[in-house]
Amino acid sequence: MSRHELPQNLNFIEPASQSDYDLLDEVAACEDLDSILVMLLLDDTLSDSLRRKVNNQLKAKQSATLN
Repeated sequence: MSRHELPQNLNFIEPASQSDYDLLDEVAACEDLDSILVMLLLDDTLSDSLRRKVNNQLKAKQSATLN
């Protein structure tokens, strides 16, 4: 993945390094992305702004699943 490409379902995360992009690429390929996002919400070190973004992404995925 190039430095400026993000998986569409993870574009709310702002990577700071190439290793962040590599990690996002691996996460995007995971079959259980929802579980990973929930684990992020449980991380006490997660910033409030990123926590809101993760929560909004989960809500959007749930809404899309219901439609």
